[in-house]
Amino acid sequence: MKKEYFGIHVPFIAHLGVEAQEISEGEVEAILELKDHHLNPMGFSHGGILMTLMDFAMAMSAKSKAKHHGAGLTIDMSVAFMKGGQEKLIVRGKVLRSGKSIHFCEATITDITGEMVAKAMGTFKLVDVKK
Repeated sequence: MKKEYFGIHVPFIAHLGVEAQEISEGEVEAILELKDHHLNPMGFSHGGILMTLMDFAMAMSAKSKAKHHGAGLTIDMSVAFMKGGQEKLIVRGKVLRSGKSIHFCEATITDITGEMVAKAMGTFKLVDVKK
């Protein structure tokens, strides 16, 4: 059985072990329990995992805002890393402004300590998926 995230199957996100938590119009939340393969050599969350989580959360928030069933493509993304994440990461994505197909979003990640680990801003285009 394919794992779904807010109504769609995202194989890479499923492979990472992300757990969808909440969705509302323009906002989403997901959790990742960190495993050894998610860590950098210092034992903290790898930067690639952080970027992936925020990209996912922002795209899903844009899709929820527009009630869109296709794909969310990243046009631009900027990230600020603040500290290494530990044990459990909580990512929250939110739409800041929406157009017809372009959405401006932000995402934050906190960890088990409750401190902010990273923050991102992104621009996403929603497109239909051809089968």
